[in-house]
Amino acid sequence: MKNTQITLRGSTALSALVLAGALIATPAMAQDSSSSTTSTSKSTNAQDDQSGGEIVVTGSILRRTDTETPSPVTVLSAETLEQRGVNTVAEALQRLSANGSGTISEGWNNGNNFAAGANAVSLRGLTVQKTLTIFDGMRMAPYPLADDGHRNFVDLSTVPDAIIDRIEVLKDGASSTYGADAVAGVVNVITKKEVKGIHANASAGISSRGDGGEQRFDLTLGHGDLEEQGFNVYINGFYRKNDEIWARDRQYPFGSGDNSAICEPGTPATGLTTGCMPIATRWYQFGVNRNGTLGGSTISVNPLVAAGTAAGGRTGEYQLLNSDCGAFGLSPITLPNSARQLNTAGTLYSWAPNQCTGDLRKLYGTVRPSTERYGFATRATIKVGDNAEAYITGNYMHVNTYSQLTPAAFNNQTPPPGPVTLNPIVLPVYVCAAGVATINPATGVNTSTGCSAANGTLNPNNPFAAAGTVALLRGRYDRPQTVETNARSLRGAAGIRGSFGENNDWNYNVEFTASQVELSRISQNYLIPQRLADVIATGAYNFVNPWLNTQAVRDYVAPTSIKRSTSDLWQVNATLGRALFELPGGPLQAAVGASYRHEAINDASANAENLAHPYDRYYTINAVGAIGSRNIKSAFYEISAPIEQILLRGTWSKGFRIPSFNEAYGLPTTGYTTLSINCTTYAAFCASHGNNTYVTGQYSLGRTSVGNPALAPEKSTSWTAGAVFEPIRNLSFTIDYFNIKVKDVIGNISAADQDAALAAYLNSGATTAVPGVVVVPGTADAQFPAARPLPGFIQFSFQNADEERVQGIDLGFEFRHDFGGVKLYSSFDSSYLIKYEVLRQDGSVERYDGSLSPCDYTSCSGSPKWRGSWQNTLSMGGFSLTGTVYYTGGYSLGSVDYGGNRGTSAADCRANIGHSVVTYQNGNPVLCKVGAQWNADLSASYRVNDNFMIYVNALNFLDIKPKFDPSAAYSIFNYNPSWAQANVVGRYFRVGTRIDF
Repeated sequence: MKNTQITLRGSTALSALVLAGALIATPAMAQDSSSSTTSTSKSTNAQDDQSGGEIVVTGSILRRTDTETPSPVTVLSAETLEQRGVNTVAEALQRLSANGSGTISEGWNNGNNFAAGANAVSLRGLTVQKTLTIFDGMRMAPYPLADDGHRNFVDLSTVPDAIIDRIEVLKDGASSTYGADAVAGVVNVITKKEVKGIHANASAGISSRGDGGEQRFDLTLGHGDLEEQGFNVYINGFYRKNDEIWARDRQYPFGSGDNSAICEPGTPATGLTTGCMPIATRWYQFGVNRNGTLGGSTISVNPLVAAGTAAGGRTGEYQLLNSDCGAFGLSPITLPNSARQLNTAGTLYSWAPNQCTGDLRKLYGTVRPSTERYGFATRATIKVGDNAEAYITGNYMHVNTYSQLTPAAFNNQTPPPGPVTLNPIVLPVYVCAAGVATINPATGVNTSTGCSAANGTLNPNNPFAAAGTVALLRGRYDRPQTVETNARSLRGAAGIRGSFGENNDWNYNVEFTASQVELSRISQNYLIPQRLADVIATGAYNFVNPWLNTQAVRDYVAPTSIKRSTSDLWQVNATLGRALFELPGGPLQAAVGASYRHEAINDASANAENLAHPYDRYYTINAVGAIGSRNIKSAFYEISAPIEQILLRGTWSKGFRIPSFNEAYGLPTTGYTTLSINCTTYAAFCASHGNNTYVTGQYSLGRTSVGNPALAPEKSTSWTAGAVFEPIRNLSFTIDYFNIKVKDVIGNISAADQDAALAAYLNSGATTAVPGVVVVPGTADAQFPAARPLPGFIQFSFQNADEERVQGIDLGFEFRHDFGGVKLYSSFDSSYLIKYEVLRQDGSVERYDGSLSPCDYTSCSGSPKWRGSWQNTLSMGGFSLTGTVYYTGGYSLGSVDYGGNRGTSAADCRANIGHSVVTYQNGNPVLCKVGAQWNADLSASYRVNDNFMIYVNALNFLDIKPKFDPSAAYSIFNYNPSWAQANVVGRYFRVGTRIDF
């Protein structure tokens, strides 16, 4: 049997337990913050010492000669990743069973307003900012853009994949060892210390649908032998390109977003009956609901116009502004009488029989962005005398991503955190060169152009101008929104480690690192409402034939937005340790250390609030941003006393996480959630709108958060208990229980406070009934403009308010056996989430496990209870075959933190309508629960000789489709981008070769 330890991390009052064979690590804190923020502790972790047979395992600063650790640590070796067909750090960690809700995957990079272009994991589902990612035991500058506007994290794409030796994942809240950000665990990416010879790797891949091409090449040159020559130096170059995948090339309903053929059993799939999902979910030229209302969000690039009033009231039926469907890339469609528009009196307008239709998501949307990564890395290691080793390393990485979204609508858009504007657009009778539009803040309608018959001409965009009548317009811009990110990462590190003393019983380690991430985000074809209103007043924009608009006009209404952000970090660590004396289970060791680091972020808003001109802002570019710097000091120690013949292990840790830059100093940041009004509860409010679809349909509520410099740190307590069983040689089982509690959680508004604020507004119009919360009215109802509008936004600041509790079990086994020339390796890893809940300050409890929540942390991607993987590798001679299965459990579609529940019964499902569960037109729920998502990869390799190997990967080789999920990710994709991205990509093939000399 192997030696293991029971581990405690916490206060010095526990030091008496050392005599019982425990390990204690306690931080000492200091503060020096140039931004007046609270400081925290921080520890170090040296990289492995392969030459001496000793290693320093992630989660400890002590040297060990075995691999058993007190904390559960998952090791992903370069060999294991190669066998599975995984060739990036990000992909490897996304598939880890301990990676839970809140992960930032490739699927979230498709036009993401916040952390576009980056990848990060969320251990235990406690968000990316509670998972600490380090490289060779040292920190890296965070990604300049914060996830959801307030969670800072390290991008997993900043180290070249080719030089990775292994990835160690500490699945334990090692806060007292590592300090801030390690509440949920630590990801330590360890690079190769020594490379000899020439090593090249080239591969190419493509999906079974002929898209999403991949090209990869890396070359590493190394010279010197550390043991024989006393030095080694290597340099690596790396290039990888992944082509985009378009929504139009994916199977219904994951490509088009057209849900109108999804109907209740027995209902014809026409999209025009009450038993089907609303036609408004289609990206059609227009959408007409069963009750005759016009789906404004569905308007296409060929606008509709109707005669109306200057206040935005409609007096006539909608018609095509340009009846040439083909000129817009659309096709004619004929609607039956049952689907045509009704007037306010309930009588049927006589529509022209032919209208235009077309699927814009098929034309413009991407489900996976294009990604290009290239860079280089170098390292030199040298022996210093007989007992010391020094190194210096540096790397550069450039990552470019590009994604496209459907074109922006001219109407009903919101420059955060302001009111909805241009609802609808009013095309005046006269236009003139001096025309300037005023947007009415109460209604969002563009008025008062200053043009008349005396100084202007009849509006060529208004077919009713000759009759002296304004036109109401609904339509989309004819070019797609695009987002491009360019991230440049620089990192350097140097250090020396060794031993001294009569018997070399003292060991030391001193390291320094500095890094910087520079990011540019380029957004195109995002409209500015005031400028759009101005060109409407002058007649400079051609709505009839938009392709005739000059680039100068386009640059005015939708100027390119370029946001540049940087983050910086430097850090120095030093540790000193000694083996004090021998115990029956091994040496009693002690170590002390200190760390100092500086970190800064400069991330100005790309859409700053303009109080003097509130509408001179982009429609949907978020205002997220933060600027600040701080210095953090820490000291720590660790004592280890191994116990012989014990296979139990456990840890205990207390720590805290300081507020992120964005939580403390963040600018107003808006996210959206889908809600609906309960007209039984708010009968008077609905009656004031005639119970029309303005109040009965689902709508988007903006949630605007702002930073709070008075925030206190979050305080965490974590403990684990587990065992390792080895019933026979080469077979081991592990079981570990984890329990994490975080107090004073920094978070958004609670569901209870949101409901209370909305209730006060809907009942009486009060906008500040809940302290610290402001309700901002939305756009007025065109049919009942004098009635109180729907709530448009809820504004609040971050608060320390709640308590977070997570507990679960990790299960795994490993088996190796040689069957006489045929070797089998089998590895199983799984995680079961027993409970994930938040105790709110008002005493209410929100439980998330097994549901779509927490939406605030995960953008409604859910907290599945089970995640797991099972790898089986058969090798014979130079041939190797690996099959790997990945599993993610199902979940309820109710968003608990937005007022829903975890239940899946018929009553629970109906109660969740308006809390993420979507409905057919008749109001019945479409789906209450999403089933488990599977995926399976197959990889084979053949080593021809010592110098040459070929390999083939078939990823998702069974071509398992994504689970249909109309609620996840705010109903954007129809699938869950956190758990089903590999499935929407489809079957994927890769062929490559490795050359070693």
